[in-house]
Amino acid sequence: CPKDCRCPPGTPRCAAGVRFTLDGCGCCRVCPRQLFEDCNKTLPCDRTKGLECNFGGRSGSAQGICRAKADGRTCEYSNGIHQNGEIFRPNCKHQCTCMDGAVGCVSLCPHQLRLPKLGCAEPERVKVRGRCCEQLAKTKCSAKTKHRKTAGRDKLSGDDLANRNELAPAGRGVKCVSQTTAWSPCSKSCGTGVSTRTSNRNSQCQLVKETRICEVRPCKKNDSKLKKGPQCDQPEEASRPAKLSHAGCRSLIKFRLRYCGSGSDGRCCEPHRTQTLPVRFRCKRGEVLTRMVMVIQSCRCHRNCSG
Repeated sequence: CPKDCRCPPGTPRCAAGVRFTLDGCGCCRVCPRQLFEDCNKTLPCDRTKGLECNFGGRSGSAQGICRAKADGRTCEYSNGIHQNGEIFRPNCKHQCTCMDGAVGCVSLCPHQLRLPKLGCAEPERVKVRGRCCEQLAKTKCSAKTKHRKTAGRDKLSGDDLANRNELAPAGRGVKCVSQTTAWSPCSKSCGTGVSTRTSNRNSQCQLVKETRICEVRPCKKNDSKLKKGPQCDQPEEASRPAKLSHAGCRSLIKFRLRYCGSGSDGRCCEPHRTQTLPVRFRCKRGEVLTRMVMVIQSCRCHRNCSG
């Protein structure tokens, strides 16, 4: 490793479902290598997916190949068996990864949609022939969402402004159309993952990607007694408070999270209503960071498990 860290400017842009990490020297942010890709000291494998750099038993070798750890469990998904660390696409809208028995998926459809006209809170989405992802209709807008001047609009919260697509402050007296997408599904079906959304609620009024930590349910079945069956609207609380862990960092205080159960009739149970709270984390190197965390309020069941 170099004595002084010299890193390229900016944050690296990683593929869908891949989050940047520090290189093996702890210097620069890099995109972790995926299954069967080349790896070395400066290009580590994606540990969040159970991968490690395999040098083939050659001592002193500088190059290796990312392989799944021997103790990683396979995943059964969409009537198929996938190896630990394997990346696959069950449909044209999602890319999934098998992570030690749990499947995590991210959307391949762009979150940065065209801004609808002012007062159109629910623009119609239409399917375009030859394209997988839906597009926003250029002129169609629900009649019930026509723009209305409402007294006391300044008292609305940021989420209300986003839902109603009204004007949000953008600094120096400038206002812009508030545009915020829904949070994406959690990247992991169990354990700690991430979800993202796009919002322009900032001083520059620019669409930026926001990330929050999420956990739909724990991977260990004995951590909490979760409901099974058709009724899953009420989330279950963890048996005891615990600190949150993510990417080598732990929360400063303990939380008693709520989780969604699992349907026993073939349906999938997922969060329906959630809150997002700022939580302070302390990392291995001692730095304290603030991360947004999802808090489940209610759950729902459906049969569209593959997205």
